[in-house]
This record gives sequence, structure tokens and C-alpha cells, in this order.
Amino acid sequence: MSDVPIQYYQSIIAIELAITGALLFQIRYFEPRESAESDAKLPDPRIRLALAAVLGLTLFGSLYAMRRGGRAADEAVTIGLAISLLPILLRALPPLARDAHTHARDPNYVVTLLGLVFYAFVVSGTVFLLGD
Repeated sequence: MSDVPIQYYQSIIAIELAITGALLFQIRYFEPRESAESDAKLPDPRIRLALAAVLGLTLFGSLYAMRRGGRAADEAVTIGLAISLLPILLRALPPLARDAHTHARDPNYVVTLLGLVFYAFVVSGTVFLLGD
């Protein structure tokens, strides 16, 4: 068994549900299809499928970890949560992609790079602390 309390997994499930709701609004899932198709550029369907798989695996991994526990389950659930937060984090930071018309980068794209490196460091530290 793991030393991680069951409330950790319950919190992961609650956070994943909040992330799912935020992402559904972000891709305008609840708008009528005709208005959503006309003025919105949705992410690639493969990316949306991959993110749905990460969300689902994290939720069911949390349920599995509640029942069985273990270090691998602790780390996998934490990494799944970190991956599922990335779209929201990337939406809040300046874009990394070049502008389609001018081919120029946002002048603050370095902030996004530093933010992602810091985020990876925090996630790595959390996974390391779970292993102890």
C-alpha cells in the first residue's frame, strides 16, 4: 500500500472534473454547432482525443489507486493531472507559435518557455516527493 492518503485521489478526481468543465467551455462545446463551426478554430481532433484519454486515465487511475494504491499509481495520477492542466496553462500564457500573417513571435514568448520549465520542475519535484 501507498502512504498517500485516499483524500489525495479524491482531490485529483475533483480537480480533473473542474479541468474537464473548463476545457469543454474553452473549446465551446456547449455552443450550438453551427455557431461554433463558423467562428471558432477548434484544436486538432487528435489532440482533443489524446487529452480526453489523459483525463479518463487519470480519473480511472485515481479510482484504481484508491483500491490498490502503490507508488506507480501515485506518480502516474500526478503526472496525468499535470498533463491535463497544460492546455489551461498554455491558454493563459503568451503564445509560442508564430503569427500566421507576419511570421513574428510574440515578444513575451520567453515568459511561456520559462513558465513551462518552471511547471515541469514543480511537477518533477512533486513526483519525487511522492516517491519518498
